[in-house]
Amino acid sequence: MDHVPYPDFSAADLDSLLAEVRHVTSAPVAATERTGADHVYLVGDDRVLFTGSFSNEEGRTVERGLVLRRWPTALLAGRADLVPPLGFYLDHDALLYRCALAYSLNTPLALHGHTGVGKTELVRYFASLLGAPVYRMNLHGLSTTDDIIGRLLPAGHGTVTFQDGLVTTAVRGGGLLLLEEMNATGQEVWFVLHGLLDGSRALVVVEKDNEVVHQHPWCRIYATFNPGEYPTLYPGTKELSAAYLRRWASVRMGFLDLEAERTILLEQLPALARPEHARMLDSMLQVADVCREILAKRVHAFNFVMSTGILQSWATLALHLGPVSAAKMAFYDLLDDRMKAIFREQIFAYATTWDLTRLDAGA
Repeated sequence: MDHVPYPDFSAADLDSLLAEVRHVTSAPVAATERTGADHVYLVGDDRVLFTGSFSNEEGRTVERGLVLRRWPTALLAGRADLVPPLGFYLDHDALLYRCALAYSLNTPLALHGHTGVGKTELVRYFASLLGAPVYRMNLHGLSTTDDIIGRLLPAGHGTVTFQDGLVTTAVRGGGLLLLEEMNATGQEVWFVLHGLLDGSRALVVVEKDNEVVHQHPWCRIYATFNPGEYPTLYPGTKELSAAYLRRWASVRMGFLDLEAERTILLEQLPALARPEHARMLDSMLQVADVCREILAKRVHAFNFVMSTGILQSWATLALHLGPVSAAKMAFYDLLDDRMKAIFREQIFAYATTWDLTRLDAGA
């Protein structure tokens, strides 16, 4: 089945784009309760429209859209539990559109950025919109080709059987294959994936009489990795070769701006909207901003990432404990003495008016 039966739509404004989609598809285009956050629309009963704002070569804003079909129910037999639940996602920088573009072109897409910026969450939310199963493989320094391709196992009576690895399972049966921490594994793993990432789009299973497993028409490949220029933050990561990276399209994901993070926190924790918490929330966001500014300027001296995830955990605890005790529980007590001093003297003291006398107390 064709994944992209319609062209890549574009128009000068969103209303014109939606009108063009209605005209070409002959189907209603409807917003959902999430459209204000994710910029995604439903087209008829079985299609999804991903939209994004871009600048053309003249610097003018252009609205773009891609229509993709949702996964047929028949393809999910026995795999419905691999489809991520549909939650809340605040799209930015047209990330969902970029995922959809890679999907439509069958181009492997690598998402790189600091831990906690939402790389995995992006792919999972994209999959949930399509109703697609996700095969998530966490790569690391001990990952082997057996983990990727599969291995021979005893089957009794002196026989053996081949058990597909996670990657082979996704390639054979379809799904969104998500390779996590791509630059934490070694060249042996990268090499075995070359055939899947180049024009042949296939894996060779040597242990199974050199079986060639061609990429299923409904299989798409995504990967994540952390920036290599922060060795103290991400020990064990390796520099990916230029030859390997050429096989991927890539998107660099940065931190959300503070107002976007405010929106996410208020969506996840409505109690933060109470007037008595307004100043606390402002200060926590300011702390996050200062942390990221220091991280960008002092690559080798500041080994902490104030991710959106940590900020959410901190805010959740702060509603019960207050911001200082919550900071201790969320992240501060895990820091070494040097990092604690930076937080105490350069971050909290600058960004807040909190009483920090209990920050290094035992309780």
